[in-house]
Amino acid sequence: MGSWQAYLGSWMVWWRFKASLQSTKALRQRIENDRQTKSTRPPAHLEAQFIIEERHLGGCTLYDVAPKSEMPNQARILYLHGGCLLFELDAVHWQLVGMLAERLQAVVTMAIFPLAPEHTLMEIFDAVRPVYEDFALPSQEKTPFFVVGDSTGASLGLSLTQDALKAGRPTASRLAFMSPCVEFTFLNPETREAAKTDPWLDIPGFEEAVRYLCPDVSPDDSRVSPLYGDVSKLPPTLIFAGSTEMLTPDIRKFVAKVVEQGREIEYVEGEGLMHVWPLIQFIPEAREAVDKMVRWLELGKGV
Repeated sequence: MGSWQAYLGSWMVWWRFKASLQSTKALRQRIENDRQTKSTRPPAHLEAQFIIEERHLGGCTLYDVAPKSEMPNQARILYLHGGCLLFELDAVHWQLVGMLAERLQAVVTMAIFPLAPEHTLMEIFDAVRPVYEDFALPSQEKTPFFVVGDSTGASLGLSLTQDALKAGRPTASRLAFMSPCVEFTFLNPETREAAKTDPWLDIPGFEEAVRYLCPDVSPDDSRVSPLYGDVSKLPPTLIFAGSTEMLTPDIRKFVAKVVEQGREIEYVEGEGLMHVWPLIQFIPEAREAVDKMVRWLELGKGV
């Protein structure tokens, strides 16, 4: 059972978000509102606390967030934000980026990538792939490269890693993901049953998102659904999920597949917790999750 703060948070997101994923009309209205109101720039308080540089690569705008410190940076992290690949990032994403930069003495790069319905998933994939490849180049500065992401950003990170492994290219040395969407057909009966009580996500909204994202590729293609990709060479991976979210049944399948292949994976399922709960920093479980993520990524700094 989660904390009372987590219980309250679940009701808050149910009230704010659930309806927007229950019908096509509501989803389109939310997308329109998102485009009109969201800024992708770092918040002013973050710019005051950190050194932030803007650059462009592939089809992305990148914000490199680094501590104001004379110490050399000890890691490079590419952050891929969630939002169904339909919505821009939120303040909670920037909050975590700042925490990781400070606590790991790392440069954390927030990737602002194209979104649906203006772009397909393959266009998004092709926009972000050059960024991933650039980070993974052996010629880059001698600091480890990690990928961190949440929800559909996490699934994008998994797909990019699998794609690089398939092509024999270098990859991130560690992956840390929150509630990755590893399967985009949403045909698993357990997924559909879990959606009925998920306080945040729902099937109609995701099915509409798939129609936007996949006009030219099947949802069970491994570039879309990492569950169906090769995990035999996956780098060490940390995954968080919540017991109340509809994505968890397929996340469990993905974790079991990685374990079966003998790869290193650590899985944390928060009992009574919702989608991307480590991002919700007013709940105590989230603070503990970030502590764990930091410790786990620290292990990769000596590799």
